[in-house]
Parts: sequence; structure tokens; C-alpha cells
Amino acid sequence: MKKKITIKDIAKEMSVDPSTVSKALRNQSDISIEMQKKIKRFADKVGYRPNLLAKSLINKRSNILGVIIPDLRISFFSEATRGIYEEATKNGYETILLVHDENAENEKRKLEFLSDINVDGILLNAVDETTNLDLYKRLDAEGIKIICWDRKLKDSNFNSITINDKKASFELTNKLIENGRRKIMFIGPNTGIPVAQDRFEGYLMALKENKIRVRKNLILETERTFESAHNTLYTAIQSGADLDAIVCVGGLIAYGAGNAILECKLRIPEDILLCEFGDNDIISRLGVPFYTVNQNPYKIGQEAVNFLIKCLKNGTNSAKSINIEVEHKILYRSTGVQR
Repeated sequence: MKKKITIKDIAKEMSVDPSTVSKALRNQSDISIEMQKKIKRFADKVGYRPNLLAKSLINKRSNILGVIIPDLRISFFSEATRGIYEEATKNGYETILLVHDENAENEKRKLEFLSDINVDGILLNAVDETTNLDLYKRLDAEGIKIICWDRKLKDSNFNSITINDKKASFELTNKLIENGRRKIMFIGPNTGIPVAQDRFEGYLMALKENKIRVRKNLILETERTFESAHNTLYTAIQSGADLDAIVCVGGLIAYGAGNAILECKLRIPEDILLCEFGDNDIISRLGVPFYTVNQNPYKIGQEAVNFLIKCLKNGTNSAKSINIEVEHKILYRSTGVQR
């Protein structure tokens, strides 16, 4: 394997001191312009690339942002990530994208890796509020700025970029009621992460405002997976659950629920009206109409990067309990998601 060219190699070939090469590559004034050009031409010729980690230790800046993502199968996360890396690139930063797959131990390893390579900041979409909270706080104390996106951490002071999930869920549930549906199920986690809690509270608020009784058998708590949503709903329907609409916490849950409904020989939307958060492409595989909350993921990604860069440039605290809300829309998709 070919050895990577170092400053010492260049210095040896040009018969100069390594410090001269280092200064020339950084345009320092005590090295003549002629010598700077000569060293840079030779460095280009031999394919020299600076050691970014060593450089970041010297400059105390790496110009790298870490991005923690729950699941790349969901188009909401993919589109938000696109907003993140495009905005970061525009501002002179590189991004490292890491996926935790809703697993707290995975998340811990990814965060420790980002700390080890000395990223300037982290855009965090957390697994939950508590498991790795001490680690978030330690990284922040070490000077690594953290901004939460999509999922805020209510019991901490970390700044965040989200939609108003409670309001969105209230509006979504109201839309079902406007369509004449009264037996509305809520499926997904309704405790744990604040985004799930807020969506559940919005659902309950809409039922209360419309004087619809909350039925415990129409609240199905599942994991954030296709399998959990599918199996739980399929069993409920086969056991006689009576529903005419369903509010799903997220895309994978909606996809699992939709498959369960169709496997039970029920029609969407005639028998059960389906709705979800995220305007996710995966739902179009069902080939049925559905309501969705478009969360403006690209904008969330952009705003998260800009907020983080502002904290980095101004040296301000990234843990001040500031939450910026991005506008959302309730949409009806008649033939799947249109981009």
C-alpha cells in the first residue's frame, strides 16, 4: 500500500526544515512568497493532503459537523439530511452522517466517535430523552455544540428545531373528524420521546374539543417499527377493534398499519382513513390515499445547521432551551407522495 505523503517527506525532498513546509502551506509571512509557491507546487505534484485531525487540534476547529439520524428508510429523515449537508457545504463545513436505528447503545457509540474525531458540533435526533442525556451534557461541557432537530429534549436545555407537533396532531385529527370519522385510533409510542408525547396530546385535545370519548382500546402503543405496528394492529382488528380512522406517529408505523388494514380485507380510505407524520414516500407503496403532516424537512435541516453555526461563530451556549418552530402543512395524498 502506498504511504501517505507527510510534511516531513516534503521537507526531506526539498532539503528544508519541516516547520518551513508547514508555514509555507499556511501562507505564513515569514516564508517568502517564492518559497511558498515552490513548496505548494511540489506538495500538489506528490499528492500531499493535510491531516485534518491534526489540523483541527492546532486550530481548535475541524469544520466538520456530525449528524445523528434515526433511520434512512424514512424519506423525512433523508430530505432533512439533504437540507443539512447542502446548507453545511454552503457555509464551508463538511458533514459526517451516522445512523442509530432507534438504538440507544448505537447512538452512544456514534456520539463518542464524533467526539473522538473532534467535530465542531452535532445535529442530534435523539433515541430518547434520558438514556444518553449525561453524554450529551458531557459533550456540551467539552465544547461540542449540540442542536436537536425534529425531536427536542424537554427535560434538558438543548436548543432545537422542530414543528409544533401538538398543534399538527390536533389539526390532523380534526381533519379526520371533518371527514365524518369518530372512531379514531392512535398508534405508536405515546410516551418516551417528546415528539410522540406531543402528537398523542394533540390527538387527545382534538377528541376533547369535538366531544368524542377517548376509548382505551383505540390507543395502541407500539414500537417505532413496521413489524410492531403491523402485528399489533392486525391482532386488534382480528379481535374486533372497531375503528374508522387511524393517526400514526410516523412513516414506518403508518406503513405497518396500512399493510395490516389491507391484509384484514378492509379498504383505505372507505373503511379506515389513514394518516401519518412526515409525508413519507414509503406510504405510497400501499397504493392508497392518506392524510399526512408535511413537516418541511429540508427547511428543518437548513435551520438546524444555521442555528448550530451561529452558536459556533458567536461562542453562544447551545443549551439555552430555545426551540425554533418550522411551519407544517396538512396534506391529502390521493395517489402517493408527490415531490
